[in-house]
Amino acid sequence: MAGPVLPRQSAPGHLAAPVAAPFPVQRASSEAGTAPAPAPAVVPASERGFSAWLRRWGLHLELAVALAMGLAFVVSSATPLVALVTFAVWVVGAFYRGRAVTTPLRHQLRVVASSALLPLALLSMSVALLSLPVASVRHSVLAVTSAAAVTALSRSLRWTLQAPVRVVAVGDRASVATSVAQLPRTSRCRVVGVVVVEEGLAADAVPQQILGVPCHRDLDAIADVVTAHAADLVVVDPGRGVSADDFRRMTWHLEGLGVALGVSGVIRTVAPHRLAAGKLGRASVLDVRLPRQSHYVRLTKAVLDRVLGGLALVLATPLLLLLAAAVRLDSPGPSLFRQTRVGQDGREFTLWKFRTMVPDAEDRKSDLVDENVDDEVLFKIRNDPRVTRLGVFLRTSSLDELPQLLNVVRGEMSLVGPRPHLPEEVDAMDDGTRRRHVVAPGMTGLWQVNGRSDLSRDEARDLDTYYADNWTLSGDLSILARTVRAVLGHKGAY
Repeated sequence: MAGPVLPRQSAPGHLAAPVAAPFPVQRASSEAGTAPAPAPAVVPASERGFSAWLRRWGLHLELAVALAMGLAFVVSSATPLVALVTFAVWVVGAFYRGRAVTTPLRHQLRVVASSALLPLALLSMSVALLSLPVASVRHSVLAVTSAAAVTALSRSLRWTLQAPVRVVAVGDRASVATSVAQLPRTSRCRVVGVVVVEEGLAADAVPQQILGVPCHRDLDAIADVVTAHAADLVVVDPGRGVSADDFRRMTWHLEGLGVALGVSGVIRTVAPHRLAAGKLGRASVLDVRLPRQSHYVRLTKAVLDRVLGGLALVLATPLLLLLAAAVRLDSPGPSLFRQTRVGQDGREFTLWKFRTMVPDAEDRKSDLVDENVDDEVLFKIRNDPRVTRLGVFLRTSSLDELPQLLNVVRGEMSLVGPRPHLPEEVDAMDDGTRRRHVVAPGMTGLWQVNGRSDLSRDEARDLDTYYADNWTLSGDLSILARTVRAVLGHKGAY
């Protein structure tokens, strides 16, 4: 998911509405009469049992174990009051946001780490300023570090073992269709129901299903929809249908159901690190940082690319020489394949790869046009007869791309970035798709760790554009780590 999930909040009755009965609980009627309550959905076996229990109650278990671990050291401390205050500061920092079902694991672990640093820093200042004996605060340090370790381990296990988040999407027909198509791209979530809210939409114009997902119309029955589908998260795209009053009333209906609430829509393509909650007067505003990274961050990325790329090139030299000889022995022709690609800001450069096809591959291309799995611009077929025996191994292992380290050292490519495209492919792009060229193309990227050749042209375009707008140095490190798993799994490589 592109946008952050906002924590569920209580109705602000003291600000905008009387405390008593702020909104009638009865369901709205349509032209055809009162909408019946949705029938309970059938939950797959894989989403029942321990995995579902862990998703719903895992945070409570984590908190209980962390408290038990920390309090054990607090009680045994020579200065229990100091230990208790230190531990309490950590608990607030680690758990103040409560249950956020869509927060990425690395961000959760970052919160755990940062929440431990503050109390430990305060403890160090107390030792220095108040002359507390170092030995007397040993249990305070153990209370925080042991509880933080338990929390980090618990969140890692929950991220791996818990059942997918069950999502109900709310919005107009176009927005909920987009949610159904895009949200389940990973195994972390599944859209189980949608509620269509669109001004002037007749009851008989609402389909029973959208892309196979049950469809409902009555927004005031959102509580019944969530209960019937055993949903964990409601994602709202305000779009043309959901007004501020609709959203506010919906939060009242969702109170007490233990479901999280999130907002998507225009921020769908904005990474969480670019978003921050703000306020203008009494109105909440979501502050969105513009995509362009600072000059210093871009300079750091360029330096790291050349340093790490150069180091990798030196270490890989024996392998490069071995593979070059193997390519020559496997089939006639040169070891390296050169091709013109388009780089940052539209500059063309020569890309290097190990040759994986027979020398007359281009001449035989016209005979294989009917087998093209992509479109008129890209040419890609499975079990391509032009690929050599060694070429199959080089492609599935991605070793054919190792010579691109030369392009990285020369500054023409980055270790991580969008896919490098041919000039004729770029000529067929619209302005939005060309946006990817504001950054240097990469040896790996979001396309590499999300399916490679299994991606459609539109999916690859969206990933490249998303990266160009939202890249960070820490995100690049994550993509590099995920690339190892993608390459070893051979998924989408042919």
